[in-house]
Amino acid sequence: MGKHVFEIPKWVAEITYFLTEDDKELFYCENDVYEAINKIIGGDYDYVMMSLMNANQFIIRNIVSRCDKQKFIIGGYNDAFMADMADEFDNVEICSDTIEVANRLDVEYRFGTDYSLFEGEKVIPRLTMSYGCLNNCKFCIVPHGSVTPVDNSVIEQQVRSFEPIDYRLIYIDDKTYGQCVNYGYTKEMAKLTGKKDFNGFIVQTTTGMLYQKAKEFVDVGVRVAEIGLETYNDPILRKYRKPSSEAMTVKAVDACYNCGLYLIANVIIGLPEETEETYQRTYDYVMPLIESGKLIGINPAIYTDYDNEQNLGEIDFLDDGKTDLHRKWWDKFNNTAADILTTHRNYRGGYYFITSQKVKNEFEALWKKRWL
Repeated sequence: MGKHVFEIPKWVAEITYFLTEDDKELFYCENDVYEAINKIIGGDYDYVMMSLMNANQFIIRNIVSRCDKQKFIIGGYNDAFMADMADEFDNVEICSDTIEVANRLDVEYRFGTDYSLFEGEKVIPRLTMSYGCLNNCKFCIVPHGSVTPVDNSVIEQQVRSFEPIDYRLIYIDDKTYGQCVNYGYTKEMAKLTGKKDFNGFIVQTTTGMLYQKAKEFVDVGVRVAEIGLETYNDPILRKYRKPSSEAMTVKAVDACYNCGLYLIANVIIGLPEETEETYQRTYDYVMPLIESGKLIGINPAIYTDYDNEQNLGEIDFLDDGKTDLHRKWWDKFNNTAADILTTHRNYRGGYYFITSQKVKNEFEALWKKRWL
């Protein structure tokens, strides 16, 4: 984890790539939002660019409202909120992707990444090898039905651009690794890093893909896989068109364990169909996997209903009559995930706590200071 960010925003690296050397500046706010406001008001910027999502939309609106002389380019995930901002503020322009940003700035668009603004940051960078997904999960907004590979030369450029930053792993941004024909090219990218301490790639994929190709993934340099568990309940999986099942999950977990592929389970909290019993079923499935070393981590995420204008996304759960239930299980899964972060993991033999309660308290305080 770097000093300022858990992860470098990839859109910043992409925009930096097609701007000239004198046209880009990145600044961090060490203390609070008002430091950012003062920095913007006191600066001489053509545009200030920010990425908007549910978790920060009101913070961004506050910044824009107080910096009325500055022009902003904003992109992100809450289209309705951004449209309202564009109507309310004359100094706001909305761009849906980096191509639109290039057109707005009247510069030539080139796809690639440039991490020179983040020199020395300790981070796991993202590598894009394909776009799209063949699956059609109901809770996902990734374009589905086809997968488009990124040209090999562009993949290589991205890897070379990581040189200024301090990394040991690369996160492959493909939404379902293994679907695109070029997934085996990761083996060449491991060599291209030129790093003796490079540990491999992290990918996200489905249970079916892992069951079929876990050993093959290991052979091309994949070290860690995020599995889309979401919930260990077949009726809910079917309702959300998840290409998985309880039986396939068990097979995939065993396949990864047998070939030495580290596994992280993504879990969605807040699906309206969840009950005390279904949450308990998922929890009872996951916990023994952690204790046995078959899972090295959990990624809990709050369910976002993109068809509901009242969706709260990363902030909180919708008021569906089960909010207290969702929060209860969010705490249980999130606390488990945090416990794993403060333990030393032994892949074959479970985990052992090596940190004191003081360290855990410090971790919790740091988390609250940064994000709450």
